[in-house]
Parts: sequence; structure tokens; C-alpha cells
Amino acid sequence: MSRSMNKTERLRAMELLYTQHPYSDIEMAERLGVTRTTVFRDRVELEREVVFIKDEEGRWMIDPARYLSNIRVDLAEALSLYLAARRASQQTRVAHVPVAGALEKLAAALRRPMTERLVQAAAKVLEQKADPQRTTVFETVARAWSEGLELRLRYRALHGDKVRMHRFAPYLLEPSPWTDGVYLIGQSDLAQRVITLKLDRIETAQLLGPFDPPGDFDEGALLRHAWGIWGGEGEPERVRLKFAPGLATRRLRESIWHPSEDMEETSDGGCIWSASIFDWQEMLPWIRGWGPQVKVLEPKALRETLMGEARALAISYGWSVNRSGERAAPSVADTFAALFDTE
Repeated sequence: MSRSMNKTERLRAMELLYTQHPYSDIEMAERLGVTRTTVFRDRVELEREVVFIKDEEGRWMIDPARYLSNIRVDLAEALSLYLAARRASQQTRVAHVPVAGALEKLAAALRRPMTERLVQAAAKVLEQKADPQRTTVFETVARAWSEGLELRLRYRALHGDKVRMHRFAPYLLEPSPWTDGVYLIGQSDLAQRVITLKLDRIETAQLLGPFDPPGDFDEGALLRHAWGIWGGEGEPERVRLKFAPGLATRRLRESIWHPSEDMEETSDGGCIWSASIFDWQEMLPWIRGWGPQVKVLEPKALRETLMGEARALAISYGWSVNRSGERAAPSVADTFAALFDTE
């Protein structure tokens, strides 16, 4: 680098370099084209702001576990960060200290009125019930993912009370697009393929040694045909849904619901929406949310699942055939029947 670099520029360059690779003072001096004494003094100054560690060869680097770089954003970029932070605060159900701390630090870097809103959001997060165990799991998983370390996980799945112990290599942390869940994706010693674990269901997490992530791991390919974060093996199924004209179709067109989606207008003003999905079970809450404004065309198994739920829902509200053989509420029963073209 040029000797004409001023001190401010040199400190920024050193901070960036120390986050990428360990350097001795001599190596850093050669890299920047300055004296060893200058590097020493600058490094001491940087140590007032960031934490350094020393490797076995006596070289210095910034501790990645305790460092986050400063960023500069314009107003539109700041608003994007603000909206993401607000969503995180709204989906935090316990007194999560890392979330509150992130909100407070981001607030200090943004402008009004974003600053005030994030400070208030941080306070509300801390007012919730404390859960130190969940915070510990969150911090442990974050460190394992960022540093490439395996984990020993105590995990309780949603279905069943059995606890399983995983030796887990974390490849990816991913939020669900449809819920407030965060999921850990990677390789477990209990499975022959990449699996997904929900962070909230991890009871304990312990750091183990480093692992080498596979060179052929492709998160894009893994999630390309997922509805949320559940990938799959084999070929995805084509899901086709018919949306009623009016508000349902208008709302559908306002958002991109899946990368593989297609929309085809129908003669009545509605549309047929389709996408290739690995596991349509994940779609059930979304489809249910549209009520009678959507009709399942395919696959057959999805259609039959919704038909069964429609019948069960009708029965639970008393819309069923009485003992005399007369329908208690033919209009509602017929509505369900018409929705799925069945009697």
C-alpha cells in the first residue's frame, strides 16, 4: 500500500486485514509500507476499540467471536435494517439480551424516528420473561456457525417426548419466512443427509471441535423447492391452487410467495397459482388461511387432506347430517362440497 495513506485510512485498512488473517507487526508493516513501530502504535490504538488474540506463531488478529465491523448506510439502507430489526423484536417472545443489545446498537447508528422506535423495542424485549437457557443456546449456536465448530445438541422434536443427542455440524442458520422460528441446517451423526432443527427445540448446546464444511453444499439448491426451510430429496411435486376472483387474487399478486411460482389468469377474473414444492405439508397453514377463496387442484394427496379437514371442521361446528337423515345446515355443507367438487 502507498506510504501516502493517512492515519485514519491506515487504521481502517488494518482493522479489515486483522479480521481476515493473523499478522505479525513486521508482516503488517510490509503489507502497508510503513515501519514496524508505526504498526505497533496503531495496533495498540485499535485495541481500545476491538479485541485482539494471538496465534501460536505470535501473530495478531481481531477476535472474530467478539467483533462486528462498523457499517455506513444511506437512509434507504437504514430503513431496510430498521424494518428487519423491528420484525426481529416483534417475534422475540422472551427477554432475549442479544436481540435487545442489537436493537440498541443499531438504534445508535440510525436516524430519528427509527432510533426512538428501536430503543423502545429493545426495552419491550427485556420486559418479557427471562429464559437464560435459550439465550445460552442462541449464543453457542451463533459461535459454532461463525467459527465452523461442531455442536453436541440435546434436541426434543415437536412430535414425541423423546430427547435425542446430536453431534451436529452447522452449515446454515435460516429464519422461516412464515413463522417466527429460526432453524439450524446441517449434518447430524443420526442422519445420512442434511437435516433441519428448530432453534427453540434445542435444550442444550455444547461446543466441540472444528469441522470442514462440504465443498458441494449448496443452500440455494437445498431450499429452491422448499416452502419454508424444509428441503427434500427426489423430485418436487407441482402444487396447483385456484384462487377466487376479487380480493384473494389481488392479494395473491401483491407478493412473491415462492421462487418457482407461476400465475395463470382465469376467465372469471381469478387465477391459478402453481409452484414446485418438496413438502406440501409445510404449505397447509398458508392454504388454510385463504379459506374458501382457494381450491386445491393438485396434487391429489394435498387435495384429499384439505377435503378431510373441511369435513371435520364442518362436523365440529355441527354442520352434519342428523339422525333423521336431514342436513342440519345444507348451505354450509354444500359450500364445503362445492369447494372440493365432492359430496
